Amino acid sequence: MAEHMKGRGKKLQTIGTLVLATAGVLGTVVAAQAQLAGMVNGGGSPHAGPVNNNAPVNFLADQVSYDKTSTLVTAKGHVKAVQNGQTLYADEVVINRTTDEATATGHVIILEPNGESVFADHAVLTKGMKNAVMAGVAARLADNGRLIANGATRTDGKLEDMAKVVYSACNLCKTDPTAAPMWQIRATSATRDLEHQTIEYYNAEMEIFGVPIFYLPYMTQPDPSVRRRTGLLIPSVGVNSKIGVFAELPYFIVLDRSSDVIVTPIIGSKQGPVLEAKYRRDFNNGVLHIKLGGGQDHGKLGYSVFSDGTFDLNQDWRAGFTYNRASNPRYLNDFSILPNAQELTSNVYLEGFGQGSYARVDAETYQGLVTTINQNTLPIVAPHIQYDFVSAPGLLNGIGSLAVDAFNVFRKVGTNTRRADVIGGYKVPFDGPFGQLWTARVAVVAAGYAGTHLYQLPNFSPLDGTNTSRVEPYGALFMRWPFMRSAGVYGSQIVEPEVQLVAAPVLGVSQNYRIPNEDSLDLEYSDANLFDLNRYPGIDRLEGGERVDYALHGAWYLPQNGLLDGIIGQSYRFHKDSVYLPKSGLTGNVSDIVARATLAPVSYASLTYRTRLDHANLTPRMIDTSLNFGNQTLSFNAGYLYTDTNPYTLYNQASIPTAYYTARREIVLGVNTNIGPWSFTGSVQRNLATGRFDQFNATAGWQNECTAINLVFYKRFTSFNLDNGDTVALVQITFKTLGNVGFNAL
Repeated sequence: MAEHMKGRGKKLQTIGTLVLATAGVLGTVVAAQAQLAGMVNGGGSPHAGPVNNNAPVNFLADQVSYDKTSTLVTAKGHVKAVQNGQTLYADEVVINRTTDEATATGHVIILEPNGESVFADHAVLTKGMKNAVMAGVAARLADNGRLIANGATRTDGKLEDMAKVVYSACNLCKTDPTAAPMWQIRATSATRDLEHQTIEYYNAEMEIFGVPIFYLPYMTQPDPSVRRRTGLLIPSVGVNSKIGVFAELPYFIVLDRSSDVIVTPIIGSKQGPVLEAKYRRDFNNGVLHIKLGGGQDHGKLGYSVFSDGTFDLNQDWRAGFTYNRASNPRYLNDFSILPNAQELTSNVYLEGFGQGSYARVDAETYQGLVTTINQNTLPIVAPHIQYDFVSAPGLLNGIGSLAVDAFNVFRKVGTNTRRADVIGGYKVPFDGPFGQLWTARVAVVAAGYAGTHLYQLPNFSPLDGTNTSRVEPYGALFMRWPFMRSAGVYGSQIVEPEVQLVAAPVLGVSQNYRIPNEDSLDLEYSDANLFDLNRYPGIDRLEGGERVDYALHGAWYLPQNGLLDGIIGQSYRFHKDSVYLPKSGLTGNVSDIVARATLAPVSYASLTYRTRLDHANLTPRMIDTSLNFGNQTLSFNAGYLYTDTNPYTLYNQASIPTAYYTARREIVLGVNTNIGPWSFTGSVQRNLATGRFDQFNATAGWQNECTAINLVFYKRFTSFNLDNGDTVALVQITFKTLGNVGFNAL
């Protein structure tokens, strides 16, 4: 005879916990006025002897019945059961204590501890939900993945064998849910290995909008919740003018929890085969990356090595390295490994970080990838020692600084240089009686040099060798005098004259041939370094003598964070100095005029104009302009560059070539859009001096929750290593959670 207990119109409240001696899929149902736990367990303790498969189970239901004769417990209406981190929902659940089975019917949902959910019309579960036979199965996986099957069998909580399977990461059409998704995998059967986190499909078809595109008798994919899994990655096939029709077949190998390898054979109709391998390893205190490649290219063996590593020794010190080498530039360009690169750098270093200090010891080598560069002229730097320190405010609220540097530069062909130097300084800020803001600075540069073959690149000095030293003290007094006024609703305005007096011993032109030059080969005079004590980028060339720098700075701070800011300035030197290159703007007593103006009236628009004008006739010698307009949805940018000289022509030249005086004029235009699922980025660069385009590139993309499509086109019109330009076209389709496929044309 069956006894019935009903919740009398309200949901039953859980009062206790029941440990089923059965498979334990469903357990305690405690009514508001009766203890079902005692009946199901024959009056025993509801907490007696739980084991793995008989873990405590809590559940709620609108109505519960218990048949002592058939040992069936039936729960109906909004049934919810929780055990071992899993949650079961159903319209009705029947527990058979004799067979250790729980049968769930109607809107069955099994919620896994990782957040994934399995839906079914009907399910029979045993062994604490580890075993199950389900009909009308639908599973929601990670990354929006959805899997549907006519039926499924779960064994030991590790394997799920499914029949008539469909998998997709795409949402269904809201207006017509019966329509096929954008893409889906349809298979006659599939096995989901929950332990090894893989899904294997048998007799699988890839469908696009319900139309079969290709067939695979066997296909495997990592479970969408997995980020790393050994297996074949999506191959890519394509064609390019250098290696012909090609195929890449990457294979991913997980070595352990902290390391993996990608091995990629590349087969081309014109060149190859090539084999690439990428190794990654994470350590407790660092990372290691190694990429190796090699194969046939134009009848010769080509190879490349790219590697880097960084390791924390303790909280203050770390060590690292990079090693990059290639057989030749053609190999890197043909297989798009590192196209258009001009050099490869390798180094090893040790660096430390302290309170206001930094130290580094390193060694560095280079490999040139441009045919016009002689490899024997590139430097080997070993060792290079650096130490920098900046003090906290001290005497007179001043701040001290110290920089120590030493290096050895060796070339097979060219100047060999050894240098040791110390730069010390102290600056003191103070206020004047009428609102002036003053800064007094003192600094000293002390350096010792030993060099050989100075008559070769990059110095071309008349001397063969040198052993010399120098000490150059500097003193400077800088003043700016801000005047500010309110513009009411239009913001505030500031005007400030700026003046600096600099004094140092005159050095003369002898430093051009007596001192090896490794760090000051180029000088670009602009508003950015107008008030620097030494406007060269390094210390191998120094500015000496007395001079006065002066400028007028103004700013208008507009409402809504708008800004109009500008500066115009110049220098006057009390002696002429022939240490500078012609047209550098600093050769005479009076320097060129440098100026900058920035207009940013709103957050989505800005214009910056920077120039250098000949002080005699105000002819522009340098113009650098950039314009940015727009937001994340749509933006434009433009740039214009003009210089009346070309410093790149100075490389490997004993005297200034005629090409140095050739003006450079370039313009760059760009656009970027992100509208809904669509995106587009494009830019074009044109050499106005030659009337030719330098390069053009465009990228268009579209993506939704399950698919991304990108189209890339790049065209270089200039010659690199005598290749007469380069063209790259790429189409890439990514099926999220599955991988990507690509088409590459060069």
